[in-house]
Amino acid sequence: MKKTSIIALALVSVLSLSLLAGCGNNSSEGQSKKIVIGVIAREQPDIDYVAEKLKPEGYDIEVQVFNDNIALNNATADGSIEANYFQNEKYMTSFNESNGTSLIPYGPNIYTTPVVFVSKKYKSADELPEGAEIGIANDSANRARELQLLATNGLIKLREGVELPTLLDITENKKKLSFIEIDPRSRVGAFADLDAMTAPSITISQMNDPEVTIDNALFQETSEVYKQYGGIVLAISKDAETENKEWLDKVVDILSSKEYAEWLLKTYNGVKKPYNQ
Repeated sequence: MKKTSIIALALVSVLSLSLLAGCGNNSSEGQSKKIVIGVIAREQPDIDYVAEKLKPEGYDIEVQVFNDNIALNNATADGSIEANYFQNEKYMTSFNESNGTSLIPYGPNIYTTPVVFVSKKYKSADELPEGAEIGIANDSANRARELQLLATNGLIKLREGVELPTLLDITENKKKLSFIEIDPRSRVGAFADLDAMTAPSITISQMNDPEVTIDNALFQETSEVYKQYGGIVLAISKDAETENKEWLDKVVDILSSKEYAEWLLKTYNGVKKPYNQ
């Protein structure tokens, strides 16, 4: 009898400890506000800004920097990270169609950056020699936008009525330009071997090359053009839309604020432009 009582008491103690431990874990999880937002390097300062603003409210926002757009979107889609901040909605839609993912924007367009056409070897497009090698994005959304810039400025002609033109839709190329499709993150490294390239103005700005700037670009999108492509949005997996509404709303409120817009203009010297200004 005595032995049975000791065993029973031991079992009760073990169960009590287990329940206490379980309650402790649930409490910890309930209070945890750690959020991982993925970016490419150019957006790291922006999310660092958001993280600093939300820290007093108990949110621990970790910025994870990727050097690959595809890996970044896949990590968001499979739930490895909570959100990302680097792309416009057109790029996201194209990515979803190509990869079977269900990414969605949360909140409005935040900022935009014009696409430019730059060269370190030539001062104008007229100087480009026949057969010049031109770097251009290799993904469908950015490639289409960059080809449109070249077509608008008379360097090539494109087939009419094509929403996302490719190199196969070039109907006229008087200079017989050779287009080199490059991952957007690799264009800076490839630039020295090219005669010219298209790229977002923020990419050119981050090169920190005084000979290649936004001001001496051969071509540059107008505000009417770059706004039609939409701005950078906060992206999440569709499955996470209702799960994380509280922190998502807080992040979007900061990114949509007048204070952030002013910080953008000051920090990036006008290269990143608040979408609604």
